[in-house]
Amino acid sequence: VLVDNKRTSLLSNVAKSYIDLYNEEQGVKVATVITAIPLSSELESKVMEKVKELTGSEKVTLKNEIDPTIIGGFVLRVGDIQYNASIANQFGNLKREFSKSI
Repeated sequence: VLVDNKRTSLLSNVAKSYIDLYNEEQGVKVATVITAIPLSSELESKVMEKVKELTGSEKVTLKNEIDPTIIGGFVLRVGDIQYNASIANQFGNLKREFSKSI
């Protein structure tokens, strides 16, 4: 249908939506952790265990995205929840605090 209607550019979005629906139906929680460098397998296991604990689900998929602009630390997203423990975020908080006091 997508090919017939010349909408093949939408194929990746359709596939992503299908995967999201499948994961939801199967009870799989998808967590994304953004780091400045790739996670080691040991650290990935620890993050996975923490996400399982936080979500109460044994079915967890962890995606590691690399973003050097966060400098260090991590940003963890699970569903609508985001925990930002990045160095860039902490610098931003310091900058706001200094701006308030001046």
